[in-house]
Amino acid sequence: MKMNKSARFVLSLALMLSTYSFAAEAQSPSEIRVHLSTSSALQPIYVAKAQLIQATLDSTYLQELDAIFQRDLNHNSSTKVCARSNEKEQLLLDKQPSVALSPATWKSFGIPFVVQWTISGKTLKASAFNAQNGSIKNFPDISLSGDLAQDRKQIHKLSDGIYKALFNVDGVMNSHILFAYQVKNPRPDGKEWISEIWECDWDGANVKQVTHENSYCVSPVLLPHSSRYGNDSFLYVSYKDGQPKIFIASVQEGVGKRLIDLRGNQFLPTISPQRDKVAFISDAAGRTDLFLQPFNPASGELGKPSQLYSYPRSTQASPTFSPDGSKIAFVSDKDGGMRIYVIPTALSAKRPNAVMISKENRENSCPSWSPDGTKLAYSAKTNGIRQIWIYDFGAGEEWQLTSGPGNKENPCWAPNSRHLVFNSTDDATSELYVVNLNQPEAMKISRGPGKKHYPTWGAR
Repeated sequence: MKMNKSARFVLSLALMLSTYSFAAEAQSPSEIRVHLSTSSALQPIYVAKAQLIQATLDSTYLQELDAIFQRDLNHNSSTKVCARSNEKEQLLLDKQPSVALSPATWKSFGIPFVVQWTISGKTLKASAFNAQNGSIKNFPDISLSGDLAQDRKQIHKLSDGIYKALFNVDGVMNSHILFAYQVKNPRPDGKEWISEIWECDWDGANVKQVTHENSYCVSPVLLPHSSRYGNDSFLYVSYKDGQPKIFIASVQEGVGKRLIDLRGNQFLPTISPQRDKVAFISDAAGRTDLFLQPFNPASGELGKPSQLYSYPRSTQASPTFSPDGSKIAFVSDKDGGMRIYVIPTALSAKRPNAVMISKENRENSCPSWSPDGTKLAYSAKTNGIRQIWIYDFGAGEEWQLTSGPGNKENPCWAPNSRHLVFNSTDDATSELYVVNLNQPEAMKISRGPGKKHYPTWGAR
């Protein structure tokens, strides 16, 4: 990929400010540590062995299905799966429900929730028991195909249904993640790197390529879900025309259409939760400034973009909207170092007052505003290594979420505001990890050569 001097400068600047790092220490999943700021204890949940009645499905397939089910319920941010025991399995086989699902008995075990499931032929039946109030929730039958890639989505839906029944909160197990996947170009066409947009389930499974541009595609952003529109569409930046430009495409088709008609370079787009504004960075006015573009999900851009924030001899980067769309958090080096600021999105003749919120570290970047509006996740250089930090708007405080080697970058919230996905980078690869704010375990969801980065999380 051949680029002029200006484009190369903007590319390197964009990668720096979005903290995509090519040099970091090697790591293993166990070396990423998560520090929790709350005392929200995970509640035990017992997932019984599947009862098989003339099941015609392969035993390896059934083991995989069981592993998916347990992993979902073990990482939903509220429950922790208990180890199975013969005593509990025998109890659940009792034909008297008052015995098998006695609230007093399960309370004596210290287990408030029990999940039972049966596979009869190729039909899965499941129920969830709440020992706290003695209620039993039966879920609709699930027809299994025997194809793990297809059936795991059914299990994710079931896991979310169980979570909703027990806690009256929507889960994220049936959600998906987009990310950019960068590899060395195998073709002798002058391009050193190829980067395409890929998709996977929340746990990293069902990976598939979305774009096929044979170019450099980065920073995908899923359009927020709404009752009127689905979220099959996403924004991303592509260098297929030389300069970085913002495109919009559907996950199903993966064919990008140019979104914003503006000279110069555009990168790091984000969209408001109301789907009516797109914020991005551009050097159209001579510096890398923050711009705002009115938007309609049906017709695309509305009118011309406007410069929202500029500051003499400074660079702006990485915008993210507040849930109500009235504010934007972004990165600027206007006061020295890379700091995170918040400004209103309302256009004004005067430069808006930018309120600094990142004060603990001098090198901060890639903020992500939680959907519930209470927190901001971002990457900050801490003792020489980039870690994920959280800013709590209610307390007005910053706290460090991760530690350990490997540069942890580009955090993005799940729709429930409890889970985060980010990439952790060494000098050879960059892998994706998922954490939740109630569990001190980072779950690695990608593996293999190449660099997986810029993850974005959305509901299906």
